Amino acid sequence: MEKKIVALDVSNLWTPYMNNTMALCVNKYALQTIQDPEINAAFCNALNIAENIVQKIAAIFNQEHFPIPKGFTEEDVHLNAPRLFSDELWLFYLHQMSIHGLTAYSLGITASRRRDVRQFYFETYNESYELYETTLGVLQSKGFMERSPTIALPEKIEFAEKQNFLAGWFGHQRPLNTIEISSLYFNLQKTILTKDLALGFSQTAKLKEIRRFMEEVVQVAAEHIEIFTTILHEDFISSAITWDTHVTDSQIAPFSDKLMMFHCAFLIQAAMAYYGTALSGSMRRDLGLKYSSAIARDVKLAEDYANILIANGWFEEPPSSVDRRELS
Repeated sequence: MEKKIVALDVSNLWTPYMNNTMALCVNKYALQTIQDPEINAAFCNALNIAENIVQKIAAIFNQEHFPIPKGFTEEDVHLNAPRLFSDELWLFYLHQMSIHGLTAYSLGITASRRRDVRQFYFETYNESYELYETTLGVLQSKGFMERSPTIALPEKIEFAEKQNFLAGWFGHQRPLNTIEISSLYFNLQKTILTKDLALGFSQTAKLKEIRRFMEEVVQVAAEHIEIFTTILHEDFISSAITWDTHVTDSQIAPFSDKLMMFHCAFLIQAAMAYYGTALSGSMRRDLGLKYSSAIARDVKLAEDYANILIANGWFEEPPSSVDRRELS
């Protein structure tokens, strides 16, 4: 018999439930505007995956008499809204979101104690991997996936002999290594998606404070893109393409302000995690400083996001421990 649900299992199920109720809204709207049959088929698959995830988690919560989060509903999506993003940008979006899913679900497998919860994450990971392969294949077949940065193959292994291997603020800087290049390129793609989503949201949000927040997200993302692109270009390494022109001029919101805020916050929080991973793998001091600064900027955005949600009564609290001090 399965153990009673524990704190780790609750948190690991609460978050994907919220994320996938959001995905249901986003994918349903995308399917109303996408014209390309291959991209449409990919989103149909993504919609089915999100529906299955929400149903499976709700079943576990019901089994444990745990309150099911409200998440996002049909009230948060306006299916008749005009096209806000091109088919190509939607495909890029779905590919990047499948990467987020793979990251989260692999962590869920190792962080869960109940066998049925681990099995749920294992099955969901496999579905997300198939979605990742599908979107990558369509991006490549349509010529939308640019070639990743390349370097000349080394002729032998080498060991660092001088402390300036770590340098980066002043004087001579060594060339970027493959780990640093990969992290910069990976984070560039994530930041480009955040910028373009926020750009679309900034012109469709109803509340002025939401529009201002989205404009700030666009500005911060643009600064991060400029910083990391410049670092790559200084070593004559290509950077990721942008998708700004794939945002239409529509000013009619496809989603509620609450959903748009939650979605941007999801990407900002994920960026902090990815920047932290890149920081730990970067040996040049200047890169560490750049990533630390980027994380600090995103922390401020996350704080602003939380304040706006609380002020509007939109902040659905995740499960927490009992406040023993309050009880005393």
